[in-house]
Amino acid sequence: MSMKEAFDAFFEEMTQNYIKEWVEPPQAPCNEKRRPTGLFLLETLNDEGYAQWKPRLQENNVAFEIIEKTLGFSINSQIKEYFSTYWFLPLEAKLPIESHKVSFTLTGITPYTSIENVILQNFNRTGAHYLSDHNYFLLGTYCKIDGVDSYLVQVNNDTGEVTAVEVMDKKSIKLADSIEDLLYNMKGIW
Repeated sequence: MSMKEAFDAFFEEMTQNYIKEWVEPPQAPCNEKRRPTGLFLLETLNDEGYAQWKPRLQENNVAFEIIEKTLGFSINSQIKEYFSTYWFLPLEAKLPIESHKVSFTLTGITPYTSIENVILQNFNRTGAHYLSDHNYFLLGTYCKIDGVDSYLVQVNNDTGEVTAVEVMDKKSIKLADSIEDLLYNMKGIW
């Protein structure tokens, strides 16, 4: 499976769940004038300030060579694909894991996002993890596991494994073998 196929599987599942719950495609608070995203369908803006949105394929290549030169190492191909496939709003999801109840939000990436800044700011971010055995990239700043909402969603640059990390108590819970696996298994929540 490719990253695009994994995203497509989640977006389809998210849309169908949203339609089942709200009888229309996904909507979110829309403030395109103040905080542009380029993802809202402005003709659907309602009186409450919500509008439908759609993910959009990225058209331009990200200059990962420059980012890798700044970091001093190669970025995992899964991470590169994740940051260069689609533009999207934050993705709220739950994940079916046998022994845990997990919900989380992956940070959105819009056409106004500087991918370079996001990657550089979210690499081994101070206070975002306690592990020092590998390089980690932050994918989401909210993750709730079994009622505890202080986890962060991170991906290991060396292995591609996605984990939820609770910094204060120094706990890690594996969410998926890869970002593709995570996206494919995520279920949209409303």
